[in-house]
Amino acid sequence: MRPSSRHEVFRRALAATLALGLISEHGTAACAHAQAASPFPEVPIVTEEPPPYLWAYVALGSGVALVGGSLVLSRRADQTYQDYLESTRPGRIESLYDRTVLYDRLATSSLVAGELLLGTGIYLRFVRRPRPARMTLDLGPGRCALAYRF
Repeated sequence: MRPSSRHEVFRRALAATLALGLISEHGTAACAHAQAASPFPEVPIVTEEPPPYLWAYVALGSGVALVGGSLVLSRRADQTYQDYLESTRPGRIESLYDRTVLYDRLATSSLVAGELLLGTGIYLRFVRRPRPARMTLDLGPGRCALAYRF
């Protein structure tokens, strides 16, 4: 045999083996009994409502209001202090100084509380994930399920 003919024989044997394999695959599928298609089971799509973020929005709104209020109180404290510096009457000087300290403390308290509420609102809205319900009851046709997680 020539070298090219050995190669040719191997090629033909490989082609015949592949053809036999393909024929046998299709042959069994063609002889199979036809089965009636069963209907697909209905899978209900569970749409979970997003958790209510009412308290997050209340905290954010209150925080913004308190930070804004602290700016107003700070300006008021600055104006009262300026009046204190310009005053010449001893009784008025003492009254203006006390009012300046009060406005300054109120502005600081309002700013700190506002920042805490803003942080809390951001945490409640964007960071914290609501816990799933511990107990669920699933009623439907042909089933009744009660699940309790702890």
